[in-house]
Amino acid sequence: MFYALLSIFFLVVHNSDAQNCCPEVEQIRRELQASVDPSWFVPFNGFQYKLTSEKHSWTDARSECQRMGADLASTGIRSFETRQIIWRSLTVGYAWAGLSDIGSEGNYVWVDGVQGSYYWRSGEPNNAGGNEDCVNFAENGYLNDNECSFQHKGLCEKRI
Repeated sequence: MFYALLSIFFLVVHNSDAQNCCPEVEQIRRELQASVDPSWFVPFNGFQYKLTSEKHSWTDARSECQRMGADLASTGIRSFETRQIIWRSLTVGYAWAGLSDIGSEGNYVWVDGVQGSYYWRSGEPNNAGGNEDCVNFAENGYLNDNECSFQHKGLCEKRI
């Protein structure tokens, strides 16, 4: 898929007729051009992603994302397939996602206010110790509930 997108990128950048072809090609061109910024990565489904600079609690990771004009990843990562692609691009094994049940135990809500589309790691969520209210990416894009004070990098998401 990467090579197909790269081919489209070169076609779009070097062929003015292709730039006026269709909205789908224009969207891919915008996403690929946005990905040129090396501090943001994985332009996908209209979003780009970046890890926080340091490991933080869930709340502090979210604050760092917001200072960059983003938020913890939520809208663009609801599909399990998208999470797998992004997880493979991460340089860390675990990262905070924008999902928690801070408001009501067992009622998980993404930071954009939407519920659903979780794809938990086997045995999760388990609320171990009665205090796991925040969610991180685990192996292969599955989700895991964890204590909000635990230290992970955060996965920030920004619309392109």
